[in-house]
Amino acid sequence: MLKALIVPIVLTAAACSPPAQEPAKSDMEGMNMGEPAAAVAGPISGTGVVTQVDAAAGTITFSHEAMPAISWPAMTMQFTAEDPAILQGIAVGDHVNFELKSATETSIVTMVQKQ
Repeated sequence: MLKALIVPIVLTAAACSPPAQEPAKSDMEGMNMGEPAAAVAGPISGTGVVTQVDAAAGTITFSHEAMPAISWPAMTMQFTAEDPAILQGIAVGDHVNFELKSATETSIVTMVQKQ
């Protein structure tokens, strides 16, 4: 009879245990979920077609191919040139190779080169 009482008590205690805690938000900051560690360390390369360029404002828009290093699909988006001088001689319709500053600074273009 004693065994019959012990099993339900153990199961009840387990069911009442607090749930496992998820990491605090601050523990997750700086983590690159799904990104290779190498992608964070340096520039991110891309290829695309220039759809808009404003050298005076220091902005350029690419219709770019997928960028697996940062898990981006092909899309069109605007970037800011780290140095607007890199946009000189670049025109709408140019097929280019470009580099983004890093996986954490994806809105900044550091290099644009015609193909």
